[in-house]
Amino acid sequence: MGNASRENVYAALDSERAYQESRWNASTTTSEGKHSFSEWFAYMDDYITGAKHMLAREAKQNAYPKVAHIMRKVTALGVAAMEEHGAPRREGF
Repeated sequence: MGNASRENVYAALDSERAYQESRWNASTTTSEGKHSFSEWFAYMDDYITGAKHMLAREAKQNAYPKVAHIMRKVTALGVAAMEEHGAPRREGF
């Protein structure tokens, strides 16, 4: 596991969002994948807590490949939240 270009990072996020959309839609859940900010943060926090447990209990060489998947998932959850509720840009950049 090593560095990734921003292009590869965004491709990974796009693949995760496609997966999420296939799992959360009108055919699969009554929420249709729509959630409040509170719910999005709760889901993200749950996965982050799991990652912290792995990092605390497993050797780095075992934990890092697993938590890399969690990082992709958590980041894509944030993307989904911004898609739903807006994505303000950082001013000045």
